[in-house]
Amino acid sequence: MKMKELSLFRDLSEEEITRSMGCSRSVVQEYKKNEYIFCQEDVPRKLYFILKGNVLLGQVNAMGRQNYAEYLKEGQSFGEKDLFLEHSAYEYYALARTKTTILSVSSHFFYSTCAKNCAYHKKIIYNMMRIFANEADQMSKKLYLLTCGTLRQRVSYYLMQQSGGNPQVELTMKREELAAHLNTTRPSLSRELSYLQECGVLKIQGRGRIAILDFGRLQDEIDKVEE
Repeated sequence: MKMKELSLFRDLSEEEITRSMGCSRSVVQEYKKNEYIFCQEDVPRKLYFILKGNVLLGQVNAMGRQNYAEYLKEGQSFGEKDLFLEHSAYEYYALARTKTTILSVSSHFFYSTCAKNCAYHKKIIYNMMRIFANEADQMSKKLYLLTCGTLRQRVSYYLMQQSGGNPQVELTMKREELAAHLNTTRPSLSRELSYLQECGVLKIQGRGRIAILDFGRLQDEIDKVEE
C-alpha cells in the first residue's frame, strides 16, 4: 500500500504528505515475521498504520492464557485507544504475523497544530476523526458478534462476515486466536466447526481454509431462535 492510500492522508497531495511526514516525526519501519511491534505493558507513545503485511493484537492474562485477539491487515491502524486515552501502558501486544511495514506517527502531532498552522495538519486531524468513527463502527460490529446468541451463531456470523459472499474463506487467525476473538475456548470452537461440517454447511479444507457449501443454512444458523 502506498502512503497516499492511507485514510490518514485522505485528500492530501504528495507534497503535503511529504511535509507532514517531517512535521509529525513519522517513521516507516519494517518488522520481521513474529517480531513484536510493541509488548503488553509498554508505554503508548505512537499511532501505527499498516502499509504492508498483517498484525496480530493479542492479550495474555496472568494465567498465561490468550483471552483477546484481533487480526489487522494492510491499511488499518492500531494503538489509538491507549494513546489518546493516555493509558500508562498497553493492555495488549502487537505482533507482526508476516513481514510487515509500519508507519508510526508521534503522539505530539495530534495534540496541536504546528507553528505554521499548515492546512494539511488540520486535514490530518480531521482524517483521524474519520478513523475514530470507523473504529467505533467496527467495535459495534464486534459487540454484535459477541452478543448475537450462541457460540454456533457467533461462529456462523463470523464466517458469513469473512466470506463476503465467496465460498472460499481464508481464516487469518490461528484456531486459538480465533477462539479468543469469539470469546470461547479452542475445543469449543472446534466442536462447532465440526458440527457445521457434519451438517453439510461447510467443509474444513485444511489449516486456515474453509469452504462454505450452503449459505442458506449458514444464515439459518445465524437466525435460529434459542428454544
